[in-house]
Amino acid sequence: MSDAITLAGPGGHPRTLPVPVTEAGNVDVAGLVRVFAVCGALYLGIYALEAPARYGLYLAGQDSLILLRDGLILGPLLALCMAHAAQLRLHPVMAAFGIAMGFHGLVLMGTMGSPLGVAYGVKVLVNLLFGFFVAALFVAPGGRVLRFFALMWAVIMIGICLDKAGMAFPWTGMRTMVGDLNVDVSKDWQISDPFARRVAGFTRSSIAVAAILPCLTIVLMGRLRSVLARACLALPALVGVFLTTQKGSLIAFLPVAALLCLPAGLRLTGLRAAFLGFLLLAAGLPLFTHGLHLDHGDGVFSMESLYLRIAYTWPDAWDWIARHQMLVFGVGLGGLGGPQRLYAPDAFNPADNIAVLLFAWFGLFAVIYAALAVRLALRPVTGDVRRVEAAVAILAFAAGYGVVLSVVEDQAACLFLGAALGTLWRETVPAGPALRPAGPRHAPDIMEAKDDDQPAFAASTGRGQLRSRRF
Repeated sequence: MSDAITLAGPGGHPRTLPVPVTEAGNVDVAGLVRVFAVCGALYLGIYALEAPARYGLYLAGQDSLILLRDGLILGPLLALCMAHAAQLRLHPVMAAFGIAMGFHGLVLMGTMGSPLGVAYGVKVLVNLLFGFFVAALFVAPGGRVLRFFALMWAVIMIGICLDKAGMAFPWTGMRTMVGDLNVDVSKDWQISDPFARRVAGFTRSSIAVAAILPCLTIVLMGRLRSVLARACLALPALVGVFLTTQKGSLIAFLPVAALLCLPAGLRLTGLRAAFLGFLLLAAGLPLFTHGLHLDHGDGVFSMESLYLRIAYTWPDAWDWIARHQMLVFGVGLGGLGGPQRLYAPDAFNPADNIAVLLFAWFGLFAVIYAALAVRLALRPVTGDVRRVEAAVAILAFAAGYGVVLSVVEDQAACLFLGAALGTLWRETVPAGPALRPAGPRHAPDIMEAKDDDQPAFAASTGRGQLRSRRF
């Protein structure tokens, strides 16, 4: 299948530009579709088993080799860029991403003078770009990718249960060195109460579990037609998130999972409302709670963590931004959060809110970027409705968890966020014969997924059809 964009040529005569794309993703080079699927799946697999992977590297004295996994993201993107260059073209999203990273990176160079901070920021957001290209290959997968996601979901759940049951993993409390940075693996919080103890299982931290498990569950729920089957899948996932004691993830995931169990006619409207509500809450809470005193108790299930954000984290973040921002452009790419550990370790602030982090990185441009995401989520559906539901559900969860966490700094969450945006870009294209996707309005169920190839697509260059393989 191929899309076509019609432009006015010289003399007012229309001309058509071919924009070939796969049925499920935005990778428009047939030979790279499988590469993106395999590399993305391996990357998420390493993420799900990061604790034992880092432990093995620690025993070998090669902690920094964990950075090689970034090649699974950068390699396919570089190959796609080279394939486009060989055809004397450049994907518009690739160009827009490069321009944005260059501009906001220059802002950080002007404010903090740290090229390493810029590199860290690019490393974080390149997952967003990769996710955009895999799109529905990960949001509404089929075949082997679907089975791999189901296996990964099961492994994560097993790890959580074993950790909560008291199994002593050898990597618990381990600290590794990557360059000059200390990286805690399955941090031991010294909590004696087994019920309140934070668990990470086979991932690096409880936050990692709370970020990837809901995303995987949303994807798998989207492949089930039965409401009962969806509920049976969501319930253990909610219990798993509860066991991590990550309240923000639980509060964000609970309404999203409930909305996915509604009748088909109500799901999309409810998910869009949840996305907008969580986004407004993420933007408004750090602003309107400034100076607020919040009564709280003690323990992991108290309001103490929210109080610490209101009383210390967010005010300190606003103060940092006010002292270092460049006009309306913020501090620059990597101007708050993790990148600070490279150029201002004594002033490190985790942000703990997606709106605060994005404003520090992009200034008022953060409002524009958020508005673009909202526009994609609200556009009329011209493609597969169930893919759009899963994509909006991921956006809603990310916005909800982003109320209390800089969720884009998590590798898996950022990748799924990009995949959701890429899916919406494909499935909500403005209606028209040239731009309307030709696929079915409903993706096949999880029980209907097969290993055979997806429908073929063809560029309108007259070179014949290119088959889109499903990994």
